[in-house]
Amino acid sequence: MSDELYSCPCCGAKVIDELGCYEICPVCDWENDPVQSSDPEYAGGANEMSLNSAKKIYNKLK
Repeated sequence: MSDELYSCPCCGAKVIDELGCYEICPVCDWENDPVQSSDPEYAGGANEMSLNSAKKIYNKLK
Protein backbone atom coordinates (compact mmCIF):
# COMPACT_ATOMS: atom_id res chain seq x y z
CA MET A 1 0.00 0.00 0.00
CA SER A 2 1.24 3.46 -0.89
CA ASP A 3 1.46 6.32 1.61
CA GLU A 4 -0.19 8.58 -0.98
CA LEU A 5 -3.72 9.72 -0.20
CA TYR A 6 -6.25 10.37 -2.94
CA SER A 7 -8.93 13.03 -3.15
CA CYS A 8 -12.49 12.18 -2.24
CA PRO A 9 -14.57 12.40 -5.44
CA CYS A 10 -17.25 14.34 -3.54
CA CYS A 11 -15.52 16.87 -1.26
CA GLY A 12 -11.96 16.78 -2.60
CA ALA A 13 -10.30 16.09 0.77
CA LYS A 14 -7.13 13.99 0.48
CA VAL A 15 -8.29 11.16 2.73
CA ILE A 16 -8.81 8.12 0.46
CA ASP A 17 -6.21 5.35 0.85
CA GLU A 18 -7.08 3.43 -2.31
CA LEU A 19 -9.22 4.36 -5.29
CA GLY A 20 -12.26 2.22 -6.06
CA CYS A 21 -12.27 0.41 -2.72
CA TYR A 22 -15.61 1.66 -1.32
CA GLU A 23 -13.86 3.59 1.44
CA ILE A 24 -16.07 6.13 3.25
CA CYS A 25 -14.77 9.69 3.42
CA PRO A 26 -14.53 10.89 7.05
CA VAL A 27 -15.13 14.49 5.90
CA CYS A 28 -18.35 14.19 3.85
CA ASP A 29 -19.43 10.53 4.34
CA TRP A 30 -19.33 9.77 0.59
CA GLU A 31 -18.63 6.10 -0.14
CA ASN A 32 -16.02 5.88 -2.88
CA ASP A 33 -17.95 3.86 -5.48
CA PRO A 34 -15.99 3.31 -8.72
CA VAL A 35 -19.23 3.06 -10.74
CA GLN A 36 -20.40 6.46 -9.53
CA SER A 37 -16.93 7.94 -10.03
CA SER A 38 -16.98 6.88 -13.69
CA ASP A 39 -20.64 7.95 -14.14
CA PRO A 40 -21.25 10.92 -11.78
CA GLU A 41 -24.92 11.18 -12.81
CA TYR A 42 -25.67 7.60 -11.67
CA ALA A 43 -27.89 7.52 -8.57
CA GLY A 44 -27.76 4.21 -6.74
CA GLY A 45 -25.05 1.76 -5.92
CA ALA A 46 -23.07 2.52 -2.79
CA ASN A 47 -24.64 5.99 -2.45
CA GLU A 48 -28.32 6.84 -2.78
CA MET A 49 -27.75 10.07 -4.74
CA SER A 50 -25.49 10.75 -7.70
CA LEU A 51 -21.97 12.07 -7.22
CA ASN A 52 -22.88 15.33 -8.97
CA SER A 53 -25.87 15.86 -6.66
CA ALA A 54 -23.77 15.09 -3.58
CA LYS A 55 -21.09 17.57 -4.69
CA LYS A 56 -23.69 20.33 -5.11
CA ILE A 57 -25.10 19.69 -1.64
CA TYR A 58 -21.65 19.49 -0.04
CA ASN A 59 -20.58 22.78 -1.64
CA LYS A 60 -23.74 24.51 -0.39
CA LEU A 61 -23.13 23.29 3.18
CA LYS A 62 -19.44 24.11 3.51
